Amino acid sequence: MGGKEQNCPVYISRIIPNGVAARDNQLKRGDILLSVNGQSVDGQSHEHAVELLKKAEGHVRLVVKYSSKVLQEMDAQFERQKQMSIARKRQQGSASSTS
Repeated sequence: MGGKEQNCPVYISRIIPNGVAARDNQLKRGDILLSVNGQSVDGQSHEHAVELLKKAEGHVRLVVKYSSKVLQEMDAQFERQKQMSIARKRQQGSASSTS
């Protein structure tokens, strides 16, 4: 989540259960991703960061920064997006029932 398109750093929004990061148990939700194998993601798009992670093979070195504030902000943003999605669905439902 995040990136230049959202005018914020790229941060870890989820860890895939039983994935490498989950088994390693060092990466946490809310970590700000700073670099992947020495390539900075600062100021880059979320898509760019995802591509770097997908292309990484063997030993992968991630530099991250943790902030509990980021995790709280991320959870609040997820909740806002969820509420907006629910509101849109309700609007679409009411618009189609009045047609």
